[in-house]
Amino acid sequence: MRLEVFHAADGDCLLLSSADGHHLLVDGGRSATFADHTEPRLRELAGAGEVIDLVVVSHIDADHISGILRLLRDVGDWAVFDHQRSAGANPTYPEPKAPRPPDVKALWHNAWTTQVGDLEGPIAALALQVTEATALAAARVASATEEAQLALADLSGLAESIADGVQLARLVEERTPLQRNKGFPDHLVLLRDRPHRRRLGSTRLTVIGPTQHHLDVLHEEWREWFEKKGFTPPPARSTPSSPTGAGGPGDAVEAGLVLGGRQPTSLQEAAQIIEKAGSAHVTPPNRSSITLLAEEGGRSVLLTGDAAEQELVEGLTAIGKLGAADGKRARFHCTVLKVQHHGASHNLSKEFAQRVVADHYVFSADGAHHNPEPSVIATIAEGRPHDAGPYTFWFTSSEQRSSSDARRAAMAQALTEAREAATRHPGLTVRVLPDGDPSFVIEV
Repeated sequence: MRLEVFHAADGDCLLLSSADGHHLLVDGGRSATFADHTEPRLRELAGAGEVIDLVVVSHIDADHISGILRLLRDVGDWAVFDHQRSAGANPTYPEPKAPRPPDVKALWHNAWTTQVGDLEGPIAALALQVTEATALAAARVASATEEAQLALADLSGLAESIADGVQLARLVEERTPLQRNKGFPDHLVLLRDRPHRRRLGSTRLTVIGPTQHHLDVLHEEWREWFEKKGFTPPPARSTPSSPTGAGGPGDAVEAGLVLGGRQPTSLQEAAQIIEKAGSAHVTPPNRSSITLLAEEGGRSVLLTGDAAEQELVEGLTAIGKLGAADGKRARFHCTVLKVQHHGASHNLSKEFAQRVVADHYVFSADGAHHNPEPSVIATIAEGRPHDAGPYTFWFTSSEQRSSSDARRAAMAQALTEAREAATRHPGLTVRVLPDGDPSFVIEV
């Protein structure tokens, strides 16, 4: 296998290729970094007559989905062009401006509405209201507590992500020949009692998450959040909010969201409510990340999205890669671990570092939200078993490449921690993507 990891700012964008030339694209990062760094590589594939066998959007966060939207728009434009030009039906139909992308054979993505059901409307409505209020009162946001700012940022980001998810669903439905999640019951990519496995040429992919339980927990966390803070979500509905089942912010506002019988009327009121709840209780779509294990020739790549560590442990246990912490298969050793959630501290503990071990750890982050956090880097370096062999930390951004002073400072702290860890652990090598390079390649 071959794993190419692209600079994707604060997001993920990875191209996994099997030994016999089949390709899996996992997430697309931000639209701008996708255009600058990923599209040229995909044009190479198209020029060589190769296809993308599978595109996986792990979840709807904008730092994972935006680049895929760009790709699917191009796929859709060329599909329409080919249809118009076929059999001479419309020989003057204009050719799309963007170069032809490689053919995409399949798409896996779990729509937000299928994950949170009847709460899709209230969540989107709250996120949209907070985003609009934030835009109108930037100075007030800047003077709020750090926790309130984080919560407001989470909700504003969620509004963008929900809109992106709606756009993706509509692109697939209306402009491409793709069928989302083809072959999965209920059109949901989940880990089930019988794990779903798919061949990617000579590589085997196994779905290890999410489970229906994870989606249920995501739903209940949001419902509890609403109830504790005085929001009254509408009764559960039995039909989707749009003909395609996509839903969206417009549908969400119509669905209604009230606080003590009314909607929040100001940023101050919304911020107070959110601050009392705490940003940790504003549950983003990370809990629903599609996670995969790719295996070939005794080598493996663990693709984690933004999943929580417990979800990964449960998934690996379910497919027989991990057992009881003190028993057989207490440790899973993979070749590459895409470190979950960009190296956020609440997603990786010392126990996880001891139990899930890799030869290569990929940190896809640029300092946004303080990720990758130095504590995670230290946890892996100090917690990883000493008999697990040499290993490498790979970083997609340098101290200089990030887009703001705050992000550059966060990356500097992370890389300082990594380099200091390498002085304490002779088996550790630190690799940082050069500023002018679009990606690095790990030969798995």
